[in-house]
Amino acid sequence: MMAVMTIHISPFNNVLDPTLWRDPFYFWLGGTLNQLCRFAVPLFFLCAGYFLQPKLAGGHPLSVALRYCRPLLLLWLVWSLLYLLIPFNPLAAAEQGYLATLQQQWPLQIGDRLNVWLVGGMVHLWFLPALMLAVMLTALCHGLGRPALALWLGTFLYLLALIGGSYAKPLLGAEWPLLTRNGPLFSLVFVALGVWLRQGHWQPDAGTGWLLLTGGILLYALEAWALLEFGDVPLNRHDFLLGSLPWGVGLFALLLAHPQLGAGSWLERLSPKVLGLYCLHMLPAIWLFVFGPQGKLPWWELLKLPLLFAASLLLYRILSTTPMTRWLLRPH
Repeated sequence: MMAVMTIHISPFNNVLDPTLWRDPFYFWLGGTLNQLCRFAVPLFFLCAGYFLQPKLAGGHPLSVALRYCRPLLLLWLVWSLLYLLIPFNPLAAAEQGYLATLQQQWPLQIGDRLNVWLVGGMVHLWFLPALMLAVMLTALCHGLGRPALALWLGTFLYLLALIGGSYAKPLLGAEWPLLTRNGPLFSLVFVALGVWLRQGHWQPDAGTGWLLLTGGILLYALEAWALLEFGDVPLNRHDFLLGSLPWGVGLFALLLAHPQLGAGSWLERLSPKVLGLYCLHMLPAIWLFVFGPQGKLPWWELLKLPLLFAASLLLYRILSTTPMTRWLLRPH
């Protein structure tokens, strides 16, 4: 979750003023920090498939998938609405008017009419539809008696998404209008892999995990460098690359090989809050961006992540105080 926050708070990178951190040191520092955090979402998808597998195997996979997705769908709809109704700049809303402020921010949120249906009211919410669609497709393949089909279909969609996304500029000249990160194009293969690994009772040792993890990171780094060098594709463009697969599976293997890692720690105690933190953390991220110091301030870039983490936990605590708002954090 902290890795996801790092991606969204973007240390040493300003999307509104890309020239601010353009000198080579900060260009590579910001890009490397961003890309080193790209293990998080693949790991989330792998975990989802791994923990869902026993219920899928227990019969009626489509019913299982519907029960799994229904609360996530409601969560996605409600949080999308909240992000559309909460002003990014409350002070501007007080000065200019509530509706006038919202009308200025709505084009940034829902202006892309092609992709908004697979994203929702805020950019990070794409994860929930992607997870739901991957779970439904995996369950459909199980219902047809062809569980391996989900893995093959996921692999095909993954390669297709790379061609239309990160690899599109050197191969096709331009990216597809449909943002390939959204929907099941990347998510399906990871969810299906999680199901397949649990079904096969995979028990890797630490050596296997380290081998996959190291190989995946090196492959990912080589891809990112080559795409920048020969295709002029920015580092921060990549959500997934080919190396994401061994990288994610390698990290997952290490966790399976060390099941007691972190047991009893503060991280374990915070783990039930991950879904709620994922949904809400973009609010404090936006407010830090709007109200935080502007300009080229390295100390602020280092401080943003711990501040975002603390602010997100505080907002979580506030929302957990009433039954109605508590549902926004864990809907089941």
